[in-house]
Amino acid sequence: MSFYELCCIFFIYAFFGWCMEVAYAAVDRGIFVNRGFLNGPYCPIYGFGVSIVTLLLTPLRDNLLILFLGSFLLTSLLEFITGFLLEKLFHTKWWDYSDKPFNIKGYVCLKFSIYWGMACTFVMDIIQPMIMKFIHHFPNTVGVVLIMFFSVVFVGDSVYTVLTILKLNRHLRKLDEMAQHIHAISDELGEKIYDEVTQVMEKSEELQLSKEEISKRKEQFLDDLEIKIQALEDKKRDEWEEKIQTLGDSWAEKKQALADKTRDSWEETKQALEDRTRERQEEKKQERDALLAKYQELLSKKSVGGNRILRAFPGMKSNDRNEVLQKYKDYIFRKKK
Repeated sequence: MSFYELCCIFFIYAFFGWCMEVAYAAVDRGIFVNRGFLNGPYCPIYGFGVSIVTLLLTPLRDNLLILFLGSFLLTSLLEFITGFLLEKLFHTKWWDYSDKPFNIKGYVCLKFSIYWGMACTFVMDIIQPMIMKFIHHFPNTVGVVLIMFFSVVFVGDSVYTVLTILKLNRHLRKLDEMAQHIHAISDELGEKIYDEVTQVMEKSEELQLSKEEISKRKEQFLDDLEIKIQALEDKKRDEWEEKIQTLGDSWAEKKQALADKTRDSWEETKQALEDRTRERQEEKKQERDALLAKYQELLSKKSVGGNRILRAFPGMKSNDRNEVLQKYKDYIFRKKK
């Protein structure tokens, strides 16, 4: 097979594959979706798949069982390598068969591998002879010009798509960083409130302990005083009664002064804590509101190429920022509806 024929097969089946994907999406989702990795009307993986099968299995075309098994293995290997490389290059899983039985790391599964094997067997046995006749009867000069034109378009489309994906990843990274910052501010607000409440509770406990200590000291003082009064009752009853009255008055004054001082100190501390908490919360709320506004602006920012890719691969998953990717996809699809 000549290089010219191989190029023709690649572009023809890349276009057929794109048509099939669009038709499948129309039936499955009821909408038109420009399926495929690239923007143009072609899916390169179909072109590569049929080209590889044609190149390696044409001598075995008469044996349908071997043709099916070979197509099954070659297309599965191509799909696995493509999914693996795309994930490693862009840190994104473009399709995921993890929920399907007999899958290998989500890149391939038995069900679709059988489909691809059957499809390639049908193509090689029925369609490929007609395609080869069309290629041989098509003017060679015109074919070369068209191949050169489509090759330039294909390369340009590939470069543009790669740049779009990198831009989309940067956009997702900004959204993710902003979401984490907003979450951190919310956590800090909660922690500040918790700390302030804890301090208030600790102050309350200290105040309660001070009152209990005063009460204990008073009781101890009175007990000691009662013992002394009993011991000296016969000798200096009148003298001690006067002293008791004096000490009682003095104790009452000290107790009242201590209580007033403790209460004033507590009220000042409580007011200062409340003011500081209120100011801090207001600052954090303003910062969070500003970040939320910027987050919403980033979320609603138009990205024609990126949005097309998200609609083309609704099952796409990101290795690093899958949560923010799913939120972004939900926003895009909801806005589209």
